[in-house]
Amino acid sequence: MRITAASATLLALVAAAPALADPPPGVVLKGFHAKVVATLAEFGHLAELNGKYQLRVTQVTYDPEGMMGQHHHLGPGLRCVTQGELTYTMEGKTTVYRAGDCFTETGDVSHDSVNLGKTPIVLWNFEILPASLPATKGSLTPIPAK
Repeated sequence: MRITAASATLLALVAAAPALADPPPGVVLKGFHAKVVATLAEFGHLAELNGKYQLRVTQVTYDPEGMMGQHHHLGPGLRCVTQGELTYTMEGKTTVYRAGDCFTETGDVSHDSVNLGKTPIVLWNFEILPASLPATKGSLTPIPAK
């Protein structure tokens, strides 16, 4: 296997990435690990986004039997499974996402997920978040009270 300069750079970013702090009260996690891999705060031709938003990439790992209870996110995003099978439930509909599958979340819809398998799940999250969100704070939020 040959490691390219781009691969080596990505590996260095992942190794140096900060782990996210504990989840906010009201969000139940078990066997869940996340670390920010990269952020983008300058948007080139979309300068009106500068100072308001960031694009964040987070690598998430679910241990076997790991789970994330019902929650929302601070912003929308894409999720891509690169290893394992994620059982994901949103609005009463359960879907199993496998390695190679990507899906979207708007952030404002309650959902949960679990690893029912015997191997870890690796998921990459690409999210649009407030620019002021620190790298050590995750995007998870409890479900708002009605």
